[in-house]
Order: sequence, then structure tokens, then C-alpha cells
Amino acid sequence: MLASLFIAAAVAYALSSALYLVTLVRGTEGFGRYAHGALLLAVVLHAAYLGVDYTSGGPPMSRVHQTLTFLSLGIVGAFLAAGLRRKGIAILGAFITPVALFFFLGAGLGRSVEHVSDDTRSALLPFHIAVNVLGLVAFALAFGAAIAYVIQERMLRQKRLSGVFERLPPLDVLDGFSLRAVSVGFPLLTIGVVTGAFWATRVQQGVLVTSPQAFGLASWVLFAGVLVLRLAAGWRGRRAAIGTIVGFLCAAAVLVGYVVRDGGMT
Repeated sequence: MLASLFIAAAVAYALSSALYLVTLVRGTEGFGRYAHGALLLAVVLHAAYLGVDYTSGGPPMSRVHQTLTFLSLGIVGAFLAAGLRRKGIAILGAFITPVALFFFLGAGLGRSVEHVSDDTRSALLPFHIAVNVLGLVAFALAFGAAIAYVIQERMLRQKRLSGVFERLPPLDVLDGFSLRAVSVGFPLLTIGVVTGAFWATRVQQGVLVTSPQAFGLASWVLFAGVLVLRLAAGWRGRRAAIGTIVGFLCAAAVLVGYVVRDGGMT
């Protein structure tokens, strides 16, 4: 049953991603409604999968695959909630839904990763994981808006003011949405970095910084730079969007690194 739910949810996410992309490229409103419906179906199937997986034993997010499952569901939930508060951003599903699908598929690979051992577990670890997941949820929304900004800004410079350009939100809306999302995610990432450092000093012996931790620090530096330059130097637009994109990729590489390193993949 667990495998069937996983496959069904993945198919629904893939269908939603494809329909959002068709809506973006062709501008057919009917496809947009179908994309939203497929995404809601995926959320239901995803929640059912999460519930069945939880009953199999172990605390929430005690494995990498559970963390990825919560993360992907959180991204979709935050996107749907943002769409209720701000009209006109539904088309960002063409960029955000594939990210959720990527992490959800990664949960399938992450099932081979071992539980965190009892000797390294502490009360700080669940909190550390939770704040990092919430931070990544916010950064995923910022990433989607930043991708849309770069595409629209490029089309504007090329004077291609039709088609996809007309269906994306205005540049100032995308820039503001990305800034707010990063402003929410950065304090959470900062807490995650600090708590991670405390936890690492307890469990690591002879290893100063692992590759996932290096990516985590790189993402913190990038997002800190984006925020500082926005506030201190009035940095906006394309440069801020590119910094947000690279920062999110570094943050996502942290989880990929854990799956690859601990899952025995080559």
C-alpha cells in the first residue's frame, strides 16, 4: 500500500507540473484549473502516504526520506496558502511544483538511509531538522519567483512582450514575493546552522566540516549576502534573483548530500 500511494502521489505531482507548464506556455485557463486540481489530489495522496509511513514506526523525520517527504508537502502547502493570499501567482506552480516533485522522488531514494543512531540523537536534533525544513520551504517559494523573474526580465530585454511574458506576474511582484520568502527563510536557516553546529560538535569526531554542512554554510552566506545587499545597497532585480537561485540550490544540495553519502549511492 505504501508503494502504491507513493507512486500515485508522484504521478499526480508530475501531472500537475506538466499542466502548469502547458498553462504557462500556451495560456489555456482550462489547463490551469486541471493543474490546480491535480496538485490538490497529489496533496491528499501525499498526506495519506505520510500517514501510512508514520504508522510503520519511528518518530517523524527520523530518517532522511521522512524529512524529504515533509519538505515536499510543506512546499506545496505554502504555495497553495500563498496563492490564497496573493492572486496572480498560481502560474508559479510551473516552477515550484517540480521542486516539490524532486524532493518527493528523493524520499524514495532516501528510504535506504539509516535511522539516526541512539547515541547521536538528542532533543536538539528534531528542532534542528524542523527549522531547516521550514526554511527550505520558504526558499523554495523564493526560488520559484526568482526563476520566473529571470525569465521575464530576459524576455523584456529581448522585447518579447507576449506569450509567456503576459502570463507571468509583474517583475515588482516577483521581486517582492521573493524578498519576503527569503526574509522568512533566512532566520530559520540561521537557527538551523547554529543548532547544527552544536549538534555536530557532539557527534562528529575528527571531521571538521562535511560536504553537506559546507553546502549549508554556503547557502547561508549567499542568502545573507542577498539580504544585506538588498537593504544596504538597494540590490534588486536580476542579481538578487540569481543570488536566490544559487542559494536555494546550495541549500537543496545539503539534503542531496545526505542521501548520497548515507544512502551508499555512488
